[in-house]
Amino acid sequence: MSDMTNDVAAWPAPRTRETRPWTRWWWMGSALTEAEITRSLEAFRDAGIGGVEVSPIYGPRGEEARFVPFLSPRWVELFAHTLREAARLDMGVDLIAGTGWPFGGPWVGDADAARVAWVESFAPGQEVRTANARRADGAKTLAVTEGEAGVRHALFLAPTGQQVKRAAPGGEGSVLDHFDADAVRRYFEPFDAMLKKLPEGLRPRCLFNDSWEVFGANASPDILDQFARRRAYDLRAHLHHLKGDGDPDTVRRVRADYRLTVEDLTREAFLANFADAARRNGAKARNQSHGSPGNLLDLYGMVDVPETEVFGPPRLKQGGMAALTDVPPDFGEQEEMLICRMASSAAHVAGRPLCSSESFTWAGEHGHVPLDHMKAEADTLFALGINHIFFHGTPYSPSDAAWPGWLFYATTLCAPTNPWWRDLGALNAYIARCQSLLQAGTPDNDVLMYFPFHDLLAAEDGAHDYLHFLTVHRTETWLGKNLSAFTRAARTLWARGWSADLISDRQLAADVTVTAADGILEARRGGSRYRALLVAGCLLAPPETLERIVELAHRGATVLVEGDLPADVPGLAQLAERRARLRVARTALGTPVAEADGIRRYAVGMGRVLVGPDAATLLTRAGVPRETIADAGIEFVRRRGAGADERVYFLANPGTEDRAGWFRLGHPGEAATLLDPWTGAVGAAARRDGPNGPEIRLEVKAGASLFVRTGPKTAEGAPPASWPYLSPAANTAPVDLSAGEWRVEFLDGGPTLPPARTLAALSDWTAWDAPAGDGGDSLRAFSGTARYARTFDAPVGSADAWTLELGAVCHSARVRLNGTDLGAVVARPWEVTFPASLLKPTGNRLEIEVTNLMANRLADLERRRGAEWRPFLMVNIHYKPFDAATWKPTPSGLLGPVRLVPMQASN
Repeated sequence: MSDMTNDVAAWPAPRTRETRPWTRWWWMGSALTEAEITRSLEAFRDAGIGGVEVSPIYGPRGEEARFVPFLSPRWVELFAHTLREAARLDMGVDLIAGTGWPFGGPWVGDADAARVAWVESFAPGQEVRTANARRADGAKTLAVTEGEAGVRHALFLAPTGQQVKRAAPGGEGSVLDHFDADAVRRYFEPFDAMLKKLPEGLRPRCLFNDSWEVFGANASPDILDQFARRRAYDLRAHLHHLKGDGDPDTVRRVRADYRLTVEDLTREAFLANFADAARRNGAKARNQSHGSPGNLLDLYGMVDVPETEVFGPPRLKQGGMAALTDVPPDFGEQEEMLICRMASSAAHVAGRPLCSSESFTWAGEHGHVPLDHMKAEADTLFALGINHIFFHGTPYSPSDAAWPGWLFYATTLCAPTNPWWRDLGALNAYIARCQSLLQAGTPDNDVLMYFPFHDLLAAEDGAHDYLHFLTVHRTETWLGKNLSAFTRAARTLWARGWSADLISDRQLAADVTVTAADGILEARRGGSRYRALLVAGCLLAPPETLERIVELAHRGATVLVEGDLPADVPGLAQLAERRARLRVARTALGTPVAEADGIRRYAVGMGRVLVGPDAATLLTRAGVPRETIADAGIEFVRRRGAGADERVYFLANPGTEDRAGWFRLGHPGEAATLLDPWTGAVGAAARRDGPNGPEIRLEVKAGASLFVRTGPKTAEGAPPASWPYLSPAANTAPVDLSAGEWRVEFLDGGPTLPPARTLAALSDWTAWDAPAGDGGDSLRAFSGTARYARTFDAPVGSADAWTLELGAVCHSARVRLNGTDLGAVVARPWEVTFPASLLKPTGNRLEIEVTNLMANRLADLERRRGAEWRPFLMVNIHYKPFDAATWKPTPSGLLGPVRLVPMQASN
């Protein structure tokens, strides 16, 4: 709009390396050359990608002559060239500290390989020898104990036998024992040597670890000594309990202690040494903690860049957005939002400025994922506190590879062979603008919510090999089932507009203090400030945790407890003593001084403790404000600006209805500026005095997003022009441009370009009558871009601006009017707004270039060549053999209706 400012200064550094999205770059067989590296990086840079994560992996069959062994001198040369070229292009480079996943390789010998422990029972006189054939190879007996009636129990240890999955050439070998500190240190020695060979000043930004996936591993050779040192009793006396025999309560306690011991080793043996390996080599540590047998909050918090992972919009809260074709039904667990919040919470509490996400993994079947769904997932990630998006991802493919190039088997393909690559730059510019604001300032959440990890450790649900693996998907097996009350309360906060971070026992003890003057809880390192600590769904807690909670209350904090305070301690060690400490901590609260609506209120020192039936009532009674804009279905995240009174809100509308009106924000400030991250437009928001305080006029269409910056009127710089609020004009009727003559020309794509044609009405091009002589295959098989063009006269009447509504677009579009580029439209709302001055009285030429998905061409390729075209591993989204031959054509082209709607300013 002509009266709307596109203010570069309003978007802090929107084109830096880290504000732009990055991509995982699979080095297929590491079969690269310097020239191909340069070609690829330049293509990434031109598309708006800010950096790459180098991930060496297997290569295609038949290309073995090109393969470069991992960490060989030639491989180091290629990686050094990548670092040099990325620096020239102002891009960043991360490196997976391994190949495939999980960590392992040829230098991991038998002594350092992953181990599994288990207990077997033996009747009197029976020879003690493992009967478990699956684990018999290399099994050792760690301990044998005799119980009642002469029954003996033996603890065995054996290699898991797991090999590195999808290893690169030269990276094949056993998976590392992640619980053995010496083994972990030895694992990183080859990386120390490789990094020392790089020229001075060339280093990756981060060393990275992909998701855990260390299947079956649950012990190290010294597990008995580690257990005794940490839990203060001998596990040998409780092998039957570890197996699951005997008193159920004791079984739960012993297994919880075992799980806690392995959690300790995950932190101390693996992550601490991983982070040290990165930092001593001048890099940072970036880690996906999910999937591991530990408290994810602590594990995420140990590294410089915590990273979460999501599988696509159907797995997240996406309003009315339908799941993509053939997405498995178990891709819909809402608890996944808590996994994302664990990563961002750890970043906020630990003061980490970046929290990343492996994004768009399996968002849909190969070739079926539109930019629209990717933008929707990005919005949800932003609302969950993620501010550093990685595409998953981009397989390296040489320039001489036939279309579609080399593919990775589990990905939303982000590569030049995907037809929507031509429009990806628009989405990347949007992500960069969003991340420029979301990486600035500090997080601003009101509630700290305690994560009841010990209730999870004590849960019995048939956990394999005595451990709970906290996975990012199928979270119903642990979050939904074992922590249902906690999960329900967390969802309540999310839905009702209370912004919260999660916190662990260790973080509560070491990373949080209280500002005595106002009772605000503050993260020591990150500076994040919170109005209250919420405990919900917690039955078990270490006495030191409850003591710390009471201490924080004495110092002025507000503590809210849904249900009741924990009534028992976890584990078996020193049980009577720890129970006594817990009782003392509970009695330190005194007696309630007030009771109403089922809430008990305790006055504790300078603070207070409220205990009641539900989190929402407690937060309301404690005066913790919520963002009522959530009632309209708007998802948000809030950050604190440079000044004490400055706030930045990211607002996203994932639903199917536009949201417009006057809204009260929790921090309205004296003035508010609106920023459109899609167009870059900036304008001053309209304000009024509402019944409950200042209100801001907001318009967030279905699928759209908006930033709001609030603060004092005296903020630096001249105030922006007023935001041009537009509504349909009353004196001029909309015009339907769908009917009439459209000329369609196919511009780019394949396998062949269909001939041009003239349409009398818009429709799906895969359903058009076949061109003469091809049986319709050229239309049904085509993936690429077609230009739709027509001329029209301006409607009678006046307007301040015009909105061009595109209707159904399959699946991205670029719009030009009278030679003026109006930009790309790749997601909801499918429209562009332009000044009235662009419209001529007669002879207006409208051009819409529409790009469809790659699925139709993949299906055609499969029908014509079968599996011959894919010499690389490929499976479908169900992890079954890939076969696209039966795919039905995906709708393609401009389906409309296309309408020209007159708009009038309504400031």
